[in-house]
Amino acid sequence: MSDAPQSDVNDDSQDNYVENRDPTELAMCVILAAAYIGLARFCWTKLYETGNWKLLFNIEGFFITIALVAIFVGLRPYISPSSLQLSSFGIKYRGTYWPQRKTVNWDQVVQLYISPELVIVIYKLNADGKRVWPMLISSLYLAEREKIPNSFIKYCPIEPIIMSGPHLISRVVIVVLFSIALVWVLELLANPSA
Repeated sequence: MSDAPQSDVNDDSQDNYVENRDPTELAMCVILAAAYIGLARFCWTKLYETGNWKLLFNIEGFFITIALVAIFVGLRPYISPSSLQLSSFGIKYRGTYWPQRKTVNWDQVVQLYISPELVIVIYKLNADGKRVWPMLISSLYLAEREKIPNSFIKYCPIEPIIMSGPHLISRVVIVVLFSIALVWVLELLANPSA
């Protein structure tokens, strides 16, 4: 590992990035949950009268599950916000849906890939170990995410590889492929005998 000059970085200095808490997102998730609970309530009587218990549990379970997921997604930034801390010692990152904080020291880092939306840190568990692990840092949820690449460049002792973000066509292709896979899995679940 090559040591980049860090004379301008104070040993005690650090850059902190914490996820924004937007009350409008929480309000929209609560509205979505209320809509699904309303659908569940509306369908309950009709489904109960049919006597088809399997259909009743499937439809009601679906509506209630989506409502609970919407509430969880809305409350998550308040319960366990994503955060990133960079200092001259290393990286401390708490992911969006993984509440446990991960710490990686700079002497463990083998390679660093930086893009506007994602940072990939390739590191070793032990500084002398041979096995490497990836740590994916999504900056989409963090405040002032445009400053994150410069912070990594400022603190990291090795030269990072700068990548560009995915183009619009790539994003559309990924969304279409994901949607096709999702529809295929749902079709398999709906017709297991086919």
